[in-house]
Amino acid sequence: MVIEVEDDNVPFFKQYVSVAIIVINIIVFLFQLLDPTGYMLMYEGAFIPREFFAGQNYWKIFTSMFMHGDIIHILFNMWFFYVVADNCEKAMGHALFLITYIVSGIAAALLHAVFMLLVPPMLDVPTLGASGAIMGIIAVYGILFPDNKLRLLTSARTRKISARQFILIYFITELIYGIISLGASGTAHMAHVGGFIAGTFFAILFKLFSKKY
Repeated sequence: MVIEVEDDNVPFFKQYVSVAIIVINIIVFLFQLLDPTGYMLMYEGAFIPREFFAGQNYWKIFTSMFMHGDIIHILFNMWFFYVVADNCEKAMGHALFLITYIVSGIAAALLHAVFMLLVPPMLDVPTLGASGAIMGIIAVYGILFPDNKLRLLTSARTRKISARQFILIYFITELIYGIISLGASGTAHMAHVGGFIAGTFFAILFKLFSKKY
């Protein structure tokens, strides 16, 4: 869990794409709770790598990035998004921010699928969550606002780190876990890596054409 140390004076609720993303995620989650089977509509809307490689249900790449497995899953994802999204949307503009979010989510699903080819049984496991798309925005935040201070809250202690340090630690950790676990974990670490890479691409592209950043 992280929070910004200082108020950046960016009004979150004026960043309407970010607000819409949170609202859509919440609505979809509430709809998932109505699933009488208790499986949270995973097989109906979550991304399944084997289906993708079979040329089936491509649309699940999009639906899966607005679904979550439980209340903790959505709470953590939406909190991380809330912390970083307002700065990024205000800087990039609404359209580019939305494109970055969606493409990061797609890249997350695709990289996860490719790595699951190394572990064939995992190709049938549904993947869902906004984490990959959010990792793209986290990458943008760290690149555009590297000196912003974040307070990292853990069970052991509280640390204050820069956004630059945070994204480097986060990325390296996800990459290591992704390679070591190769799908054996309940978390799609390589999806996080894919989202981060896409977000980094858009952040660098934006900086190339921006006089302010």
